Amino acid sequence: MIIHTLGPQETDSNDAAHYYLSKSSDKKGQIILHNSYEEIISTFAKYKNEFFLIPTAFKSVTLNMTWGELHYHYLDQLILKNCFIHRLNPLVIIERCDRKNGIAYSHPATAQLLTSRIHSCQVRYSPSKYLAYQQYLKDGQYTLTNEKNIVLSSKEKIIARYEPQMIWSLYQIKG
Repeated sequence: MIIHTLGPQETDSNDAAHYYLSKSSDKKGQIILHNSYEEIISTFAKYKNEFFLIPTAFKSVTLNMTWGELHYHYLDQLILKNCFIHRLNPLVIIERCDRKNGIAYSHPATAQLLTSRIHSCQVRYSPSKYLAYQQYLKDGQYTLTNEKNIVLSSKEKIIARYEPQMIWSLYQIKG
Protein backbone atom coordinates (compact mmCIF):
# COMPACT_ATOMS: atom_id res chain seq x y z
CA MET A 1 0.00 0.00 0.00
CA ILE A 2 1.39 3.39 -1.03
CA ILE A 3 -0.21 6.42 0.63
CA HIS A 4 0.27 9.92 -0.80
CA THR A 5 -0.32 12.80 1.60
CA LEU A 6 0.92 16.21 2.68
CA GLY A 7 4.47 16.63 3.96
CA PRO A 8 6.90 17.41 5.40
CA GLN A 9 7.30 14.86 8.19
CA GLU A 10 6.09 17.39 10.78
CA THR A 11 2.54 17.50 9.36
CA ASP A 12 -0.60 16.06 10.89
CA SER A 13 -1.11 14.27 7.56
CA ASN A 14 2.10 12.32 8.00
CA ASP A 15 1.10 11.47 11.58
CA ALA A 16 -2.34 10.32 10.40
CA ALA A 17 -0.81 8.14 7.66
CA HIS A 18 1.48 6.45 10.20
CA TYR A 19 -1.47 6.00 12.56
CA TYR A 20 -3.54 4.40 9.79
CA LEU A 21 -0.76 1.99 8.83
CA SER A 22 -0.20 1.04 12.48
CA LYS A 23 -3.88 0.00 12.72
CA SER A 24 -3.99 -1.62 9.27
CA SER A 25 -3.39 -5.26 8.47
CA ASP A 26 -0.99 -4.04 5.73
CA LYS A 27 1.73 -2.67 8.03
CA LYS A 28 4.29 -2.67 5.21
CA GLY A 29 2.77 0.41 3.60
CA GLN A 30 4.82 3.25 2.22
CA ILE A 31 4.05 6.93 2.83
CA ILE A 32 5.01 9.43 0.15
CA LEU A 33 4.96 13.05 1.30
CA HIS A 34 4.21 15.91 -1.09
CA ASN A 35 4.64 19.68 -0.93
CA SER A 36 0.89 20.27 -1.16
CA TYR A 37 -2.39 18.42 -1.60
CA GLU A 38 -2.79 20.29 -4.89
CA GLU A 39 0.43 18.64 -6.14
CA ILE A 40 -1.09 15.20 -5.50
CA ILE A 41 -4.48 16.12 -6.95
CA SER A 42 -2.97 17.47 -10.16
CA THR A 43 -1.07 14.21 -10.76
CA PHE A 44 -3.63 11.53 -9.82
CA ALA A 45 -3.01 9.79 -13.15
CA LYS A 46 0.57 8.96 -12.04
CA TYR A 47 -0.64 7.16 -8.91
CA LYS A 48 -3.13 4.64 -10.28
CA ASN A 49 -4.21 2.09 -7.62
CA GLU A 50 -2.25 3.91 -4.92
CA PHE A 51 -3.88 5.80 -2.04
CA PHE A 52 -4.53 9.43 -1.12
CA LEU A 53 -5.01 10.53 2.50
CA ILE A 54 -6.66 13.88 3.18
CA PRO A 55 -8.45 15.48 6.14
CA THR A 56 -12.09 16.45 5.79
CA ALA A 57 -11.04 19.97 6.84
CA PHE A 58 -9.19 20.28 3.50
CA LYS A 59 -9.50 23.67 1.87
CA SER A 60 -7.57 24.90 -1.16
CA VAL A 61 -7.32 28.54 -2.15
CA THR A 62 -5.49 27.51 -5.35
CA LEU A 63 -8.24 25.11 -6.46
CA ASN A 64 -11.04 27.09 -4.76
CA MET A 65 -12.22 23.81 -3.28
CA THR A 66 -13.12 22.21 0.06
CA TRP A 67 -13.02 18.50 0.92
CA GLY A 68 -16.69 18.06 0.02
CA GLU A 69 -16.19 19.70 -3.36
CA LEU A 70 -13.08 17.59 -3.99
CA HIS A 71 -15.01 14.44 -3.05
CA TYR A 72 -17.71 15.07 -5.66
CA HIS A 73 -15.48 16.63 -8.31
CA TYR A 74 -13.20 13.58 -8.45
CA LEU A 75 -15.83 10.82 -8.20
CA ASP A 76 -14.51 9.34 -11.45
CA GLN A 77 -10.90 9.28 -10.19
CA LEU A 78 -11.20 8.38 -6.50
CA ILE A 79 -12.80 5.56 -4.51
CA LEU A 80 -13.39 6.31 -0.82
CA LYS A 81 -11.95 3.26 0.95
CA ASN A 82 -11.87 4.26 4.59
CA CYS A 83 -12.44 7.08 7.08
CA PHE A 84 -11.08 7.34 10.60
CA ILE A 85 -10.76 9.78 13.46
CA HIS A 86 -7.29 10.86 14.50
CA ARG A 87 -6.54 13.84 16.73
CA LEU A 88 -4.46 16.68 15.32
CA ASN A 89 -1.39 17.75 17.20
CA PRO A 90 -2.41 20.65 19.47
CA LEU A 91 -2.81 23.90 17.54
CA VAL A 92 -1.60 27.27 18.78
CA ILE A 93 -1.97 30.85 17.66
CA ILE A 94 1.25 32.72 18.33
CA GLU A 95 2.02 36.42 18.30
CA ARG A 96 5.45 37.94 17.79
CA CYS A 97 5.03 40.93 20.13
CA ASP A 98 7.84 43.06 18.71
CA ARG A 99 6.42 42.95 15.14
CA LYS A 100 3.44 45.13 14.34
CA ASN A 101 3.00 44.43 10.60
CA GLY A 102 -0.29 42.49 10.89
CA ILE A 103 1.04 39.61 8.74
CA ALA A 104 -0.41 36.23 9.75
CA TYR A 105 0.53 32.85 8.28
CA SER A 106 -1.86 29.90 8.16
CA HIS A 107 -2.90 26.88 6.17
CA PRO A 108 -6.14 27.79 4.31
CA ALA A 109 -8.12 25.24 6.35
CA THR A 110 -7.19 26.94 9.64
CA ALA A 111 -7.29 30.57 8.48
CA GLN A 112 -10.84 31.15 9.72
CA LEU A 113 -9.89 29.86 13.18
CA LEU A 114 -6.95 32.27 13.18
CA THR A 115 -9.02 35.28 12.10
CA SER A 116 -11.72 34.48 14.66
CA ARG A 117 -9.13 35.40 17.32
CA ILE A 118 -6.98 37.91 15.41
CA HIS A 119 -9.37 40.29 13.66
CA SER A 120 -7.05 42.82 12.03
CA CYS A 121 -4.46 40.79 10.18
CA GLN A 122 -3.42 40.08 6.63
CA VAL A 123 -3.52 36.30 6.17
CA ARG A 124 -0.92 34.71 3.93
CA TYR A 125 -1.50 31.07 3.05
CA SER A 126 0.98 28.24 3.42
CA PRO A 127 0.71 24.64 2.13
CA SER A 128 1.00 23.26 5.69
CA LYS A 129 0.87 24.48 9.28
CA TYR A 130 4.55 23.58 9.60
CA LEU A 131 5.47 25.84 6.67
CA ALA A 132 3.20 28.58 8.06
CA TYR A 133 5.40 28.60 11.16
CA GLN A 134 8.59 28.70 9.08
CA GLN A 135 7.28 31.70 7.11
CA TYR A 136 6.10 33.41 10.30
CA LEU A 137 9.63 33.18 11.72
CA LYS A 138 10.87 35.33 8.83
CA ASP A 139 8.40 38.21 8.89
CA GLY A 140 5.09 37.30 10.53
CA GLN A 141 3.36 38.82 13.50
CA TYR A 142 0.94 35.89 13.92
CA THR A 143 0.66 32.26 12.95
CA LEU A 144 -1.53 29.26 13.58
CA THR A 145 0.59 26.12 13.71
CA ASN A 146 1.10 22.86 15.59
CA GLU A 147 2.42 23.34 19.10
CA LYS A 148 5.11 20.71 18.49
CA ASN A 149 6.62 22.94 15.77
CA ILE A 150 7.36 25.92 17.97
CA VAL A 151 10.19 27.15 20.14
CA LEU A 152 8.89 30.25 21.91
CA SER A 153 11.22 33.18 22.37
CA SER A 154 10.83 35.89 24.99
CA LYS A 155 9.30 38.08 22.24
CA GLU A 156 6.43 35.66 21.56
CA LYS A 157 3.27 34.60 23.31
CA ILE A 158 0.62 31.96 22.76
CA ILE A 159 -2.76 33.61 22.24
CA ALA A 160 -4.85 30.44 21.98
CA ARG A 161 -4.47 26.65 22.09
CA TYR A 162 -6.80 24.00 20.62
CA GLU A 163 -6.89 20.17 20.64
CA PRO A 164 -9.19 19.24 17.74
CA GLN A 165 -10.18 15.82 16.50
CA MET A 166 -10.07 15.27 12.72
CA ILE A 167 -11.79 12.93 10.31
CA TRP A 168 -9.41 11.56 7.70
CA SER A 169 -10.43 10.14 4.31
CA LEU A 170 -8.43 7.47 2.56
CA TYR A 171 -9.09 7.19 -1.17
CA GLN A 172 -7.85 4.73 -3.73
CA ILE A 173 -6.79 6.55 -6.88
CA LYS A 174 -8.31 5.19 -10.07
CA GLY A 175 -5.95 7.34 -12.12
